[in-house]
Amino acid sequence: MHPVDAFLLEESEEAVWESFHENSKTSRATPHLYFDRHPSDSTVLAMMNRLRETKPHRDRPRIALPYDLPGSETGLDEALTERASARGFGPGPVGLADVAKVLRCAYGVTRSNADGAYPRPFRTVPSGGALYPLELYVWARDVTGLERGLHHYDPTTHELHDLGAFEAGGCFVQGDLVAAAPAVVLVTAVFQRSAYKYGERGYRFVLIEAGHAVQNAVLAAFGRGLAAVPVGGYFDRELDALMGLDGLHESVVYTLLLGRREPE
Repeated sequence: MHPVDAFLLEESEEAVWESFHENSKTSRATPHLYFDRHPSDSTVLAMMNRLRETKPHRDRPRIALPYDLPGSETGLDEALTERASARGFGPGPVGLADVAKVLRCAYGVTRSNADGAYPRPFRTVPSGGALYPLELYVWARDVTGLERGLHHYDPTTHELHDLGAFEAGGCFVQGDLVAAAPAVVLVTAVFQRSAYKYGERGYRFVLIEAGHAVQNAVLAAFGRGLAAVPVGGYFDRELDALMGLDGLHESVVYTLLLGRREPE
């Protein structure tokens, strides 16, 4: 047997992903993580009403974002085929309107769902059970019209909450690339919003949803002529700590760097 084939077939007790994947499979026999069986619709609705739709940050200054967002310069077909992950950024800031568009396309509210049985308005991404477990933050490094620092995005009001000074360049594997980016979108997950209904499977749904949101953001950025690159190379515990997250109930699951395109 070829050594590569042997490696691929080998099972390792230390491979956490194998254990997680097995334990997060949907089963007819395995009991629910929190309930004896899958929660009823009434239980799900009661929990949705108890859990926050988004983090409020009521004590922080609020910044209204423009609803009249700039149009895309390219169509969807071109964005899908021409998009490329940035390997660097050109000089100069990015505009607040462009950041607002990226955020709204990534995770903004699209429909009220006022006539539905469940209370969550729909957003730009598919979400398991329409539970929307993600939170988006913007680390503004050079954004026109926005103070430098960390900001939390409220999709229900299309506003930013100013969380104050912030510096996390040392938390990334590619620190030089981050240092050149005028804006960094930090995607966190409040896991309980999904896990209470789906148990271990909910963790899978959280990560899938983060991918949906970041892909939306990448396409929106390309449509505005910006450079973008999704980044998973960061030191989780350090970044969570700087953001004031406990790393267990809420943690960073994805990041996206935004900036101007490099001159051709």
